[in-house]
Amino acid sequence: ATGSQGRLICYNSLLGRRLANDLPPDPRLTVGTFHSQMLSLTGATVPHEAASRFWEVELPERAIEVLLEEAVPQADFLIIDEIQDLLSEPYLDVLDLLVKGGMSGGRLLMFGDFERQALFDDGQGRQLLEGRSPFLASHRLTMNCRNLPRICKVVNMFSGLTPGYQKYRRDDDGANPAWLPYTRAEDQSSLLRKAVERLREESFELHEIVVLSPLGAGSVANVTADPWLKSVLEPADGVRARKGKIRYSSIHAYKGLEAPAVIVTDLDRASVPNFVSVLYVGLTRATDRLYGVIEAGTGAAGLAGKL
Repeated sequence: ATGSQGRLICYNSLLGRRLANDLPPDPRLTVGTFHSQMLSLTGATVPHEAASRFWEVELPERAIEVLLEEAVPQADFLIIDEIQDLLSEPYLDVLDLLVKGGMSGGRLLMFGDFERQALFDDGQGRQLLEGRSPFLASHRLTMNCRNLPRICKVVNMFSGLTPGYQKYRRDDDGANPAWLPYTRAEDQSSLLRKAVERLREESFELHEIVVLSPLGAGSVANVTADPWLKSVLEPADGVRARKGKIRYSSIHAYKGLEAPAVIVTDLDRASVPNFVSVLYVGLTRATDRLYGVIEAGTGAAGLAGKL
């Protein structure tokens, strides 16, 4: 509004597409994921089956070269979501060069969850950020603005948030999250279908439902043999919510997004690294209704039985 040039940056590709789709085009604002913006800066192409080294080392090095040559004007401000996922020395070097004044004196607005959503952090990220931005003022959000209170209370209980959500922007409607335990992985398809049918009985449309999993290609939504589920399930793309279709995604890829009704499957503590944080991210995607398809021996399942 003031005529400044800026960048809106996030980590997850689905969220990046959603932001780019929702915001009206403006030549003064560059919107997208951090990696997509580095690709645009450098003109680089992604190698076939690119390994992590390309994204974490080679691409930032190329971006730094371009920025040091001052081939790209620095932004007047940066707005960064999911900053906890971008806290490495190479990434911070790029961010430092992207904005006038750098990370220590530039205009920065950063959003991050260092307690339960730092899925890619080695534990040193916060210190790195404080070292680069020593004068950064911070504010802790204790009001939940997305989820119904009963979903928030389950999240507080399962994830051990300290102090946890203290206030809720939305009024409670009396509906508890539901947990469907399984003992064999192949039993999950029928439980997933049961959860969908229950949501339909509550008048939720299929396109309002998202199925999330800590797994990628091996998730129940991806491998189900149920003919009806196969006909209505489609991968989430961050933008489209087609009527008559249920979107599915990994929890990691869906971070930053939300849906009216969420079914989280494949919840097996024994096979999911960083289980508590992954569970937290998955559960908090649901704005109104939440189902968990959870392995019967998983610790959270025993806790769920007490609700």
